[in-house]
Amino acid sequence: MPKPFNVERGLELSVLTIVLGAALLFLGISDALDWAVDLKGWGFYAGAVGVIALIVGVIWIISIIQRMKKFDVLIKEKSKAVFVRSLDDIEYTAWRLPARYDALLAQKKKDMGVK
Repeated sequence: MPKPFNVERGLELSVLTIVLGAALLFLGISDALDWAVDLKGWGFYAGAVGVIALIVGVIWIISIIQRMKKFDVLIKEKSKAVFVRSLDDIEYTAWRLPARYDALLAQKKKDMGVK
């Protein structure tokens, strides 16, 4: 079963969310200060949505990067005993990352001789 789109393309979607949030925030500020855009009273809402999208995008990208770093640390384990003890955590982390991390985990399991 393939992974959901937001898992496979999480980094790209989070960057897109950040860019969209920054653009909406800029439009809202531009409308409020009468710079270049007149949204006819919708500038406040555009700015508010922009702030929310910016916060969500930043939190999303930070969580993905933390998962990637955690996976890298866990997968580099040399000891088979430690690897087997942390296998549940490694599998859960790989499950929340794109499919290529599942392939890396499968290769590591094969190298370690773990089923």
